[in-house]
Amino acid sequence: MKRKSFYPLKQIYNLLKFIVLAIIVLLIWRQILDGDTIAFTDHFRERLHKGHYLIYLVVLTVIMPINWILEGRKWQLLMAPFENISLKKAIKIIVSGVAVGIVTPGRIGEYAGRLVASDPTQKTEVITATLLGSIAQNFWNILGGVALSYVFFKNTLQITTDYQIFFMWISILEIIFMIWVYYSLPKMVSWLQKWWKKPSKWIERVKGTSIYTTDILNQVLILSMLRYLIYFSQYFLMMLFLGVEVHWLDMAAMIAGIYLIQTGIPLPAFMSVFARGEVAILVWSTLGVESITALTATFLLWLINLIVPALVGLYVLSRADVRAYFR
Repeated sequence: MKRKSFYPLKQIYNLLKFIVLAIIVLLIWRQILDGDTIAFTDHFRERLHKGHYLIYLVVLTVIMPINWILEGRKWQLLMAPFENISLKKAIKIIVSGVAVGIVTPGRIGEYAGRLVASDPTQKTEVITATLLGSIAQNFWNILGGVALSYVFFKNTLQITTDYQIFFMWISILEIIFMIWVYYSLPKMVSWLQKWWKKPSKWIERVKGTSIYTTDILNQVLILSMLRYLIYFSQYFLMMLFLGVEVHWLDMAAMIAGIYLIQTGIPLPAFMSVFARGEVAILVWSTLGVESITALTATFLLWLINLIVPALVGLYVLSRADVRAYFR
């Protein structure tokens, strides 16, 4: 009797898994075949004929795996207080999160993807680790934007040099505040609980970050910085590949500003490629960059940095034991 009841249940789980994976693939496929995407590919082909620019595209593509290896190492550190996992397994968990996160608002599904690919007995720990890793990564997204905010606003809003000292002090204060928040999350949440009496699972998970030592927090922050430098460099190289010729400091400020703005876009990654594209058009247009160039850069980076690892993540999820997650 147990065997008879097991197989229908297994088939139901497999069917549900197939439906979810099919929806993700369909959404990605529809995005790639969008009419605007065809315009991007035409512009991309034009740039490929400029052979001496091809090296930029090659380099930014080659360093993409390094980005996910660093994220895998970061995941190892974040899970170290709970369990020891190999780098290979850590990377599988990461790309699984990317696959599910790409179709959810604010990439909330990243939590679910990592949960399914992880040990089902470590649900709370996985959520806590994902939360802290996200905070560390967003720290650099914000810091980079804040550090170059003066140049960014000078280009986009035409502010004068009279505001230079003001922006410098505001930037220093914001950076100090972010560092304090990162290293004092549990204390800060405990203080907030005195004012917010209502129980919250998220508050408890943030308080769970108290298990991390300063050494682990330092390493996670450094790895997050290296990841930021990689995808920052990828954007820089992409603009060079597309033939954008502006001063390097102006280009760096625009890229940092775009990443800062994107941090606050709560849309699924498969939809936000065009929301990000609109942001890119507004930002780069202040430097005279054509809209098709800004959109092509956004689409190609989305394809290389999200779609490729998401497809790998789909394969990992297709082999995951979803039943274990619901036990």
